[in-house]
Amino acid sequence: MGEAIPMSRGIRGNKQLESTLVVWLLHANEIFKQHIQTELMSCPSVQLQVMSVGQLKQLEQTPMPMPDLIFVETGPQWVEIITQAQQLLQQQISAESNAENRTSLVVFGDETDSVALKTSLRLGATDFFSRYAPLDEFLPLLHQCANEKQATSQAGELFVFVNAKGGAGATTLALNSAVEVAQRQHRVLLLDLDIHYGVVADYLNVVPKHSITDIIDNLSDLDEMSLNALVTKHATGLDILTFKQDNNNDNFDKLGQLGKLLPTLRQFYPYVYVDLSTGVDRDVLPVLFQASKVFITLQQNLVSVKNTTRILKSLTFDYGVTKDQIELIVNRFDKKQQIKLSDIEKTFPHKKIHSIPNDFKAAIDSANLGKPFVVGKKRSAMAKGIVQLTQQLLPQTDAPQGWFKSLFSNN
Repeated sequence: MGEAIPMSRGIRGNKQLESTLVVWLLHANEIFKQHIQTELMSCPSVQLQVMSVGQLKQLEQTPMPMPDLIFVETGPQWVEIITQAQQLLQQQISAESNAENRTSLVVFGDETDSVALKTSLRLGATDFFSRYAPLDEFLPLLHQCANEKQATSQAGELFVFVNAKGGAGATTLALNSAVEVAQRQHRVLLLDLDIHYGVVADYLNVVPKHSITDIIDNLSDLDEMSLNALVTKHATGLDILTFKQDNNNDNFDKLGQLGKLLPTLRQFYPYVYVDLSTGVDRDVLPVLFQASKVFITLQQNLVSVKNTTRILKSLTFDYGVTKDQIELIVNRFDKKQQIKLSDIEKTFPHKKIHSIPNDFKAAIDSANLGKPFVVGKKRSAMAKGIVQLTQQLLPQTDAPQGWFKSLFSNN
């Protein structure tokens, strides 16, 4: 079976790529195999799958991860080897409905061998290198492939929650919605961007060992494995990143690098939630610029509604957020309040408006116990409101069916 070779860091310098690449190394020559392994030791972003020519047949029973690149050496029956590998790829593509063949063929051999050069071109090889070419010669090809993979990969959704006024509940809504998505078996990251008094970790009763600052400091070396080691894990499946609360100056300096951090996080997480409850300003422009949705959390009082009007104008005219990206959430909704939901709808006639029922005691109990109310108070009106909101954020196929619809969909 193919052997996965872990790439060690710190050997001859770290050649970090823009995204992780899966490389199949098909070898008949042990010296060629050892050469490629050695050259790629300084590329931690390369997942090298080493297999001998004789192991190709076994892949029909145990498919390997789809490769981005196939490295093969010219030699006896090398054309047949490539043909066999292409057939295996085609079988995997046929078996996986969403799979696409983006694999590139790279041939290593004698550059003076004109027959091998022409044959590799006929087979559709991306490039032809000397049999024992050093990494520096084919590193530009790796970068190009990694760049193309990153550009074509679908970035995760970025949901930003903003308070219309202090204490409106953006943190609580962001946290519980993120937990609800995570419980549906999605990979979700929650970012607390309060550089002074972030409370997400306390609300979830966890103690982070690492911070957003640590992630940014290691951004050039960040891959899925290292990121997974730096985030804080919650029992619900939610991953968390916060700022350290003992170094505000360093936190403030790192805010300017969020624009570089977010694309990397969205590469590994299909859903990234951002708690921006402290408000909107120039320091978080990269977050707003990349947002899939910005949710303004308001309440049924005049100050909150007025602030919402100001924030809407600022988001649109100062920060370039499109009107379609912005939605409103009326938190702690109470039918008995003087300002009705219909009043808010008339004030913001072109905005999608959600409402979360008021249950202040359940919310406080949840925060004090460090247990999200979508977990500990599932039957509460608030939890049901969060579930309804979350269903609108996820693909329709992910929404649970009612018993009536489920009954007839199985017939």
